Amino acid sequence: EKINPYWFGLGIPICFGLGASFFSLLMLISMADTLDVSVVLFLATLLHVGHTIVWPALASFFLFRGKKSENLSLVNGAKLSLKLYAVWLVFIIAPFIWFASTFNGIV
Repeated sequence: EKINPYWFGLGIPICFGLGASFFSLLMLISMADTLDVSVVLFLATLLHVGHTIVWPALASFFLFRGKKSENLSLVNGAKLSLKLYAVWLVFIIAPFIWFASTFNGIV
């Protein structure tokens, strides 16, 4: 049975974006001592790119794809994904940025 396009437009961007970030975070935590510096830099880049670029890029892709094919369920799922991304930025990422810039070197 086909997956409902709403859940496809909502879930795929979140799963790929946060999944890439959490995967690279787990790899860095568990094997940072044994990995080559270039691999550590790649994983650190993937850690930040996953939730800041991959998530909204996939949601935007599904939004435009749904509008082009007139698939309202896909459009609504992608819109909710972008709204959740905005909530993620405001309530999770922005406080971490504020904390890191305010208490840099103190803590």
